[in-house]
Amino acid sequence: MKPKLIPVMLLFLAICNGSIGQTIFENTKFKFQASIPDDWRLHQEIKGDSLNYTIVGWGLPKVYTEIDKHEVENAVSITAIEHPKIKNVDDLVKAEFNRVKNMSIILNQVQIDSVEHTAYITNTLREKVSYVSQQYFVFKNGIGYIITFTATPGTFSINIPKFEEFYKTVIIH
Repeated sequence: MKPKLIPVMLLFLAICNGSIGQTIFENTKFKFQASIPDDWRLHQEIKGDSLNYTIVGWGLPKVYTEIDKHEVENAVSITAIEHPKIKNVDDLVKAEFNRVKNMSIILNQVQIDSVEHTAYITNTLREKVSYVSQQYFVFKNGIGYIITFTATPGTFSINIPKFEEFYKTVIIH
């Protein structure tokens, strides 16, 4: 084998290895895409030509923790919204937390260090169940994007690395 061909083959194998077991999800209307692991289950996809928003939600494989005393399926979602009242990332954050307040009690909300995008970790209580969410907020080309990971306190640390890896695959055009 020629020496110059070996680095090309190694690069090809690395690319193939990284993409095996994943599916590319793409929304052309709101101009985003992400690599979804094959063991995640699509739970909802709200879309329509007349809608000014979309929500796509996946469930991660169930995990058991002693804190929860049962298996829990954590959730990841991407919300995209185009609305005249949302003109920047601060408007987007405010709209999202107002929406959450209508369904849950916000126990704690902390903005975390975020270089490119605004990010929060939020603790909520809904129907006597505690949740921890990490969200990235992005505003680009008149569209607001919210990329969310939601877990129980017992499963958050188990699946947050999977969410972070997923978030690295999100592309907003």
